[in-house]
Amino acid sequence: MAASSTTRTSSRLLDLITVFDNVPLDFEQNCHPYYRLILAPDDRVHGYVHPNTIARMPWPAAFAIDHEKRQVVLSAPPASTSLSAHANAAFQEAVDAAIDGKIFPTLNGMHSEYFLVPGAREFVQIERFAATLFGIGTRGAHLTAYTTTAEGELRIWVARRSKTLYTYPGKLDSTVAGGVKASDSPLDCILAESMEEASLPVSLVGPRVRTTGAITMVNRNPRSELVHSEILYTYDLELSGEGEEVPRLGDDGEVEEFVLMSCEEVKQRMLAGEFKTNVCAVMIDFLIRHGKITPEGEPDYVDICTRLHRKLPVPTRSDV
Repeated sequence: MAASSTTRTSSRLLDLITVFDNVPLDFEQNCHPYYRLILAPDDRVHGYVHPNTIARMPWPAAFAIDHEKRQVVLSAPPASTSLSAHANAAFQEAVDAAIDGKIFPTLNGMHSEYFLVPGAREFVQIERFAATLFGIGTRGAHLTAYTTTAEGELRIWVARRSKTLYTYPGKLDSTVAGGVKASDSPLDCILAESMEEASLPVSLVGPRVRTTGAITMVNRNPRSELVHSEILYTYDLELSGEGEEVPRLGDDGEVEEFVLMSCEEVKQRMLAGEFKTNVCAVMIDFLIRHGKITPEGEPDYVDICTRLHRKLPVPTRSDV
């Protein structure tokens, strides 16, 4: 069975968030049995490593494991070397050895694009598939495109993921979404993915897309037990629904179709378990911002708003 292809129904919108944001809010203080990842000389925690990873990872000499303190410490760079060069080389050495040894299923036996280590004092990157092994925060960007009908009804362009994708095959998704590469900004990601996934050109998206905030969550994978923080930058784009202002299948083959749905249909299909799990938070955030989920009609309104923007147990900016 492809990863994460099961369907889970819910009766509350809040449950759609907490099924993904499923790590206790005090995890930063109470993270046992995970090991804290330290990038010396910075003493802040940049990730949380599962004991199984600690035991099986072919750790390069630059990493020291302190079982008493439950820490993984990347040594400070030598005087003649930058933190960026030192950390990137150490992470790459570990990932290369893990892939060569076919140690972790999450690596799929292959290399992947680079993700940024948020909050590091210099530019530090790690391969995407390996980020969760080190419990490092990841960045994603989601665009919700919508159309307003002549009657004033707001409708959302929902993508259906290809059934050939390894993760969440056939599930409903944001109009456009992607992981933010290490050297890219969230907007760079949106502009590139809009063309690749939805055939929406930069000339259309660039001048009109609106940045609307960031959603923060912390996920513990129920199968692997790997924990990682997730930052989802959100964007809105209003389309006329005519001519080139209609999402169409792109060249990357990741989308099967685009469906124009009412806000109520989106809510019901989320509750029915038809959406990719982390996308529910994006859709709920959109519906709140557009007045389709209100405190008058949603008993969990305050808890939902709070949970969409939780404090992460890892830094999101440098401290120097």
